[in-house]
Amino acid sequence: MHTELTRRNILSGLVVGAGTAVLGWDPQARAWATAPGPTSGIAQVPALDGTLVLPADPSAFTEDFGHLFTRQPQAVLTPGSVNDIQAVVRYARNNAIPVAVNGQSGTGSEDRASHSHYGQALVEGGIAIDPKPLGTIHSVTAGIADVDAGVTWSTLALRALESGQTLPVYNDFAHLSIGGTLSVGGLGGTSQRYGSQADNVEWLKVVTGTGELITCSRTSHRALFDAVLVGGGQYGIIVRAGLRLIPAKSTVRSVEFTYTDRAAFLRDSLAVMRAGVADDQNGYAEPQPGGGWTYRLALGLFHSPPAQPGTAALQAVLSPQATPGPSADLPLRDWLLRFDPNWAALKAAGFWGSKKPWLMMFVGAEKTPAYLDTVLGELTATQMGPGPLRISPMDTRSLTRPGFILPRCTANEFFEVSLIRIPAPNHPDTPGLLAQNRRFYDRAVALGGKRYLVGSVPSMTRADWRAHYGTRWNRLSALKRQYDPAAILTPGQGIFG
Repeated sequence: MHTELTRRNILSGLVVGAGTAVLGWDPQARAWATAPGPTSGIAQVPALDGTLVLPADPSAFTEDFGHLFTRQPQAVLTPGSVNDIQAVVRYARNNAIPVAVNGQSGTGSEDRASHSHYGQALVEGGIAIDPKPLGTIHSVTAGIADVDAGVTWSTLALRALESGQTLPVYNDFAHLSIGGTLSVGGLGGTSQRYGSQADNVEWLKVVTGTGELITCSRTSHRALFDAVLVGGGQYGIIVRAGLRLIPAKSTVRSVEFTYTDRAAFLRDSLAVMRAGVADDQNGYAEPQPGGGWTYRLALGLFHSPPAQPGTAALQAVLSPQATPGPSADLPLRDWLLRFDPNWAALKAAGFWGSKKPWLMMFVGAEKTPAYLDTVLGELTATQMGPGPLRISPMDTRSLTRPGFILPRCTANEFFEVSLIRIPAPNHPDTPGLLAQNRRFYDRAVALGGKRYLVGSVPSMTRADWRAHYGTRWNRLSALKRQYDPAAILTPGQGIFG
């Protein structure tokens, strides 16, 4: 439970355990007033159900999951209601104070972190909104879940299983907030069939940059619905969502195949996707101690015994170069949480709090070999750490949200090439890794590729963003002016500023 911020709390200037409460904003000093006194010119903070304070812990809300930047918000809102978010956004607009939702509230809170790796969710000198209090699953009925934006995907998935349902798309690290992930898309091993998590949203409740609360969907306020999903937090704050659910199978057969021939790996990856013979599909490149790379195709076949998975259909599309690896049947619940031991081991070894310069690019299938020549020709195991290098095929037709800007490709096929870097905490050259990311980004763009909004691409200019969005740039700029006219929302993305 949160501490309520009453008018008495504000005037006393303190909320025990939460930090120093703010009385109002001094526009001349561009700073908060925290004690009673002359109030001429001070913009009084509206009455709230939650708290708006100067954080007691200076490190709280200063970093995101990537740990590459430190930016200090001047105040933190712990909302007691959606009304608080509306009130604070209106207040911020009137006083030209930037606002961002940041699910990372200090050391040890990465399990509910925002989907931000390069300062996108940080707000220097502004107001950070903690989404965790908005953490209610309102209902799970046949085919749909009604949830607050602060709920994590793992929490919802486990609740849905109680009714024999599951999420169409589930990300590898599922302890992220739903609102933060929907703002960038949300990809997983079933995205070849079901698209992104944002493609499986029925409706949203959004607080715009004017403080208005709007319910939007494909049939109501469609422009806002399309803008907010995969919108990088630029047009509104997602506070509640209706998410599609599907019937769950009870069991997953996990199978793997390894390759030394990259061309065969890429060919089989596409063949599996085209034939639809696996329910969950991911591919990986793994460095070898003596140099070079091997490739791994990791698949999940969903079934409910006594029915058996379609392994024969899978084998029929694979090439002779595919070497079978381990296979196991897992309960669906265990499958959904299968990466948790890996994340726990990284935390225990001190990697989780290290700098993580991830890079996620989309490259047309026909251009992927040339891109991998560049990336794998330069990348080393030390530069990756224990993090995976994912190479997974996608079909443009499964990604229906306009916010996804997709690469030039033939036959609607492209690969997601993601460097999930987790270098050692004492890695000596983080700037060098970021410069390498920029080179890899430029190479992908030269091949017609596009970026995923998650990741660390340094020195993105207005020209870079215009080139990224292409013909959609003018339309998105107009939507920004409409829904966030003071340009206060999520400035860390740097798209329009």
